[in-house]
Amino acid sequence: MRKLLFFLTMLFILSACNPTNEVLPEGKPNDFAFSLKYGVTSANEINTYENTYTKDLVVDGTATTDMILSNEEMEVIYEKFRNADVLRLPADEGGSTCMQPYNKYELSMTINGEDHNLKWDTSCESSALNKWEETMHFINKEIIYPKDEYKSLPEPTGGYD
Repeated sequence: MRKLLFFLTMLFILSACNPTNEVLPEGKPNDFAFSLKYGVTSANEINTYENTYTKDLVVDGTATTDMILSNEEMEVIYEKFRNADVLRLPADEGGSTCMQPYNKYELSMTINGEDHNLKWDTSCESSALNKWEETMHFINKEIIYPKDEYKSLPEPTGGYD
């Protein structure tokens, strides 16, 4: 009985993960580009295809500015994506939530001519999602927030419950 319970538990846990054995290659490919939407409503967006950043202003909608990331910044972000094993993050299955509000993510990314489209959220905690949240914190704090383009955007009004 215990073995069956263990097997069913492991099956449930594994079914929540993206069904891929893919990993990002070592070293940033020349064609690496991405659009990452994130936040409670996925209204923030870093978009290297269009060289823009969109900020969620909550009650006041969104504001978008031009933002070009340097090759060095793209290298750092690529390594952060790779270290967080972004291709294997648990997929958004639209199931039950453990907490609210929570962050949602939509990542479209090109690597070596291949497009990847992923969705996940942090409605329930896991070590993989905690690692991803640390990655996002780093990208925002060290790359996005210090930029003059970001600083020129209006402050959000209101909040999410």
